[in-house]
Amino acid sequence: MGRWQGDGRRTVEQTRVIEIGTVRRAGYVGQHAANWWKWRDKAHRAGFSPSHWKDGHIELPNQILRTTKISWRFGGERFYFVCECGRRVEKLHAVRDWPWRCRHCYRLTYATRQAVPRHRYVMKAQKIRRQLGGSLSVVEPFPPKPKGMHWKRYKLLHQKYTRTEAQVLGMTSAYLSRLRGRR
Repeated sequence: MGRWQGDGRRTVEQTRVIEIGTVRRAGYVGQHAANWWKWRDKAHRAGFSPSHWKDGHIELPNQILRTTKISWRFGGERFYFVCECGRRVEKLHAVRDWPWRCRHCYRLTYATRQAVPRHRYVMKAQKIRRQLGGSLSVVEPFPPKPKGMHWKRYKLLHQKYTRTEAQVLGMTSAYLSRLRGRR
């Protein structure tokens, strides 16, 4: 597959993704949601616009996707995509105009797997800030509690963020000390 922007393997975060839950709620498989038009709009924005769908087959302009329905242990059912490689997956990925495939077919990895440990903690801190609707910058103050979030959850996220931030500062300090010692 080659390299992606010189940073190693292509990552899941660098591809378009469509989830089976979005496809189901949009009404392409199974029972559609009451607000199905919102989910179809979300699918179209991801580049997923079928021309025809019936009996577990979704016809796209450049390929036909298969889906399967599995009975769940305690009643109900779950839907999965069936990738070209035969895997049942919940998400399919597309790079540029290539066909939709699972992450194994495209040999995708996750950004955190390629990051050095210090950067993993930075990504973790940014993820917490993003969850709370704040900016990704650690220089700005910690975001306030979003409306509707329980105080207990907010406090747990704040504690987790504080521990992560301490890890980042400690690892950065150690890294800078090692750099100073090289002179």
